[in-house]
Amino acid sequence: MINDVLASHQLRGKRFNDCVLNVYVYESALVGVVEHRQYRRICDMNSLGFTAQDYIAWRHQQQEHPAALIGRDGRALNYGELRRLLYQTAEESGWPVFTSPVEDLFFD
Repeated sequence: MINDVLASHQLRGKRFNDCVLNVYVYESALVGVVEHRQYRRICDMNSLGFTAQDYIAWRHQQQEHPAALIGRDGRALNYGELRRLLYQTAEESGWPVFTSPVEDLFFD
């Protein structure tokens, strides 16, 4: 389960055309990744030895501040509708949403 999609949400609008928000568990918390429906999902790469955990860790290393939402281009996102879907998944699953060390300073 840890490298599989926990939840998938259809996205609408021009900005996210043909995309879904796939939610993964990373470091005991939820991270949402916007993925294009025409391409392989991150979890489909498990058979090649590249896991969702590896991808999220790598993307977090590329950012100044890791985030709970990752866009198609791999950059951190802070988009209201995506955050709502992520928190909805957290409420339904019981998993907390990933917080970066910077967020921990302000939200604890």
